[in-house]
Amino acid sequence: MERQSGSNSLENIRISYIGKNIEQDTTDNVKIKREKTSLIKQCLIDYTANTNLHGLKYVGEKERTTVENLDIPYPAVTLCPEMKVMQTVFNYTEHYHLKETNPNTTEEPDHLFEDVSLICNKNVAPWIRGRTFSLGNKTVENIKKVSPTIHDIMGPLMWKDKIFRSSDLFSPILTEEGYCYTFNTIGADELFRIENLNTDYNYYDSLNKSQSWTLENGYLPNTPLETYPHRGTGYGENAGLLNVLRASEKDFDYLCSGPTQGYKIILHNPAEFPKLSQHYFRIPLERDVVVAVKPKMMTTSNGLKPYSPVRRQWYFSSERYLNFFKVYTQANCETECLTNFTYARCGCVHFGMPLELVTVEIQNNLKEATNADDTIGEAHHIATNCKCLPACTSIEYEAETSQADFNVYALLKAMNSRITETGFLYTQIKIFFKEAQFIKVRRSELYGHTDFLANCGGLLGLFLGFSLLSVVEFIYFFTLR
Repeated sequence: MERQSGSNSLENIRISYIGKNIEQDTTDNVKIKREKTSLIKQCLIDYTANTNLHGLKYVGEKERTTVENLDIPYPAVTLCPEMKVMQTVFNYTEHYHLKETNPNTTEEPDHLFEDVSLICNKNVAPWIRGRTFSLGNKTVENIKKVSPTIHDIMGPLMWKDKIFRSSDLFSPILTEEGYCYTFNTIGADELFRIENLNTDYNYYDSLNKSQSWTLENGYLPNTPLETYPHRGTGYGENAGLLNVLRASEKDFDYLCSGPTQGYKIILHNPAEFPKLSQHYFRIPLERDVVVAVKPKMMTTSNGLKPYSPVRRQWYFSSERYLNFFKVYTQANCETECLTNFTYARCGCVHFGMPLELVTVEIQNNLKEATNADDTIGEAHHIATNCKCLPACTSIEYEAETSQADFNVYALLKAMNSRITETGFLYTQIKIFFKEAQFIKVRRSELYGHTDFLANCGGLLGLFLGFSLLSVVEFIYFFTLR
């Protein structure tokens, strides 16, 4: 549903349903009646659009319908365990103390330790410098080797009251935090420009394809209810995601993860690459966490396209090309800009940054970059040309969280069930839309050309008695007369 005033304003606020199913009538009489109604409606729309009564055009404008069936995607959920290293696979604490006593060793386990240190607590070992040069695929391989798999931290989960395997909905994704798992993010081929990425390893393993959704246009008409990215078709916990997470106490390595255990979660646009250093919220262990989501959507009138992006301070998708991402969003642009800046300044990038790197080129850059002022100048040029303005259409998801104790073993004991596994800590998380409606904000012109002319004519008519005959009279006096 949409409520909106008849005047064109800077921000037209819309109240829209997250999801709504409309039952289709099939009888011939109803079809004929609908055709007649549709014909009359079309005639009224054409009249209001073309009449010289300028105030009526806003009443019949198609983009300002009273009821709008607007489905938005369910948020993409990216989950990162605080347990970066499984101690049963690699004892980071033990190697830390060995490295502390003999920092100059260059054995293979030391390389693994140095690579894993990239995702561990940065304040624990500031003296760790690591080797001067390493292959990105080897670093990623080492990190993947010691990271928990999806089956280590998740069991079966529920999506809209149906049970799924966690691997059916969550896909591994490489971030600055190491390996995380994401749900409802568009497929890798649609998120990245694969031809411009490093081919030595995958950043994102999802093969899901967006069937009918784009950020600017939303879902296409007649899109089936079950599609990808999954759409929000209701509110409340029965219409959302329920996931039980687990962690093995014997795998905790506090020297790597720090004193905090649990999970980091970010809710983001399905077309955005998750960046956890900017915003996230924590999910502690042995808690039942409820996340009520309120979407915020910003759209833009096509009437603003003639204005330059600098003047209006945002981009339409066709106006800004990104080398690594197919979809322009402000977050994707900032990730790409930081990647280019880092590469220009240091001659290398973080393993989680998307960039095509050739080993020979990096080695040459490291040898040739003797003048620091040159790299500073190039990096400064990249930074000043970023201009990562907001996209014309954006979706954000605000989260309200609440939590309570979650004790699985107490429940099993009360049910007289046999406890076969011990040493695991469980956490339950529920993510769902809080309300059936959400606020949609639309950017548009305060005064367009038609509005300006209409207001000028109204003022002239009010104060000077000006009319169309006055125009004819003016032309007559300055031509024929």
